[in-house]
Amino acid sequence: MADVEERQKDMCPICKTDRYLSPDMKFLVNPECYHKMCESCVDRIYSLGPAPCPYPNCGKTLRKNRFKLQIFDDILVEKEIDIRNRILSIYNKIQDDFDDLQSYNSYLEEVEEMIFNLMNGIDIVNTETKLKQYKEENLQKIDLNNNNREKEFEDFKKREEFEKNLKIQKLQLERQIEIEEKQLNELAKKEILNKLTTSNDINQTISQVKASVLKKSSARRKQLKEIMTSLQNSNNPQQEQHQESSSSSIPFTPFNGDRELKQNFNKLSNYYDPFIDELKLKKDYIAAGWKSELVYERILNEAFIGIGCFIQDEKKNSILLSS
Repeated sequence: MADVEERQKDMCPICKTDRYLSPDMKFLVNPECYHKMCESCVDRIYSLGPAPCPYPNCGKTLRKNRFKLQIFDDILVEKEIDIRNRILSIYNKIQDDFDDLQSYNSYLEEVEEMIFNLMNGIDIVNTETKLKQYKEENLQKIDLNNNNREKEFEDFKKREEFEKNLKIQKLQLERQIEIEEKQLNELAKKEILNKLTTSNDINQTISQVKASVLKKSSARRKQLKEIMTSLQNSNNPQQEQHQESSSSSIPFTPFNGDRELKQNFNKLSNYYDPFIDELKLKKDYIAAGWKSELVYERILNEAFIGIGCFIQDEKKNSILLSS
């Protein structure tokens, strides 16, 4: 039974074509009714103009230009995101627009109530009328807030792209230094062998060569630090102050070049977990220094550690560096 349901998810309800026979098949949905059908059916039915939805008992007239790619398997999720984006593009005030927190919370509650109504088909006419009236009365403020959001999103994308490039350049420089250090070690071995043929003091010869290698290696690492500082300060003017305050508290990690101090999550003071709560009461755990806070922190770290890691870019850089 489960296999049949799984196969139906990958089958077009109109032409009965499935992804097993057509791996490149794409499902499209129309916001008018959210009934899915394959791209071929949309082209076949709606290329000549508007036509009724082919689903039984639907009856809504659909247009080809309104169809969009289905992103989520659950069509209710797809519908909710569309409705939420539409309402939030109109009801787009932020907390700073209100005199107190209670007014802002009431505003958010009103927004969620409208989303719920449109999702579940409750009082649709009044909700749509309310949306239209609010948009007409606050058009200037709505446009201003949307422009500000677009600007914030663009700034966020620029910062994200900068951090991404920064990490890539940092990784490339560190790998170059690693390669150069291996080459220096090989040259040092040859130099020691050459000097041993003309020198009687073996220890002194080895010490001199090691000092020379260490000096060159230190110079390379200093160069890396200077490059990283200039890269960070070029787009992050506040980074210099942050670096001065945190340079002495940089933690050791086994990851190559990973020295991120900022966590990607906010840890709560308490969590509900019966198993861990039971361990809190055991004396042998407490005596050994076990703390539930550390357990939760590790769980959250493992959950969020992949954020900001771009596998495809890592593969490309590995290929470039190895070639």
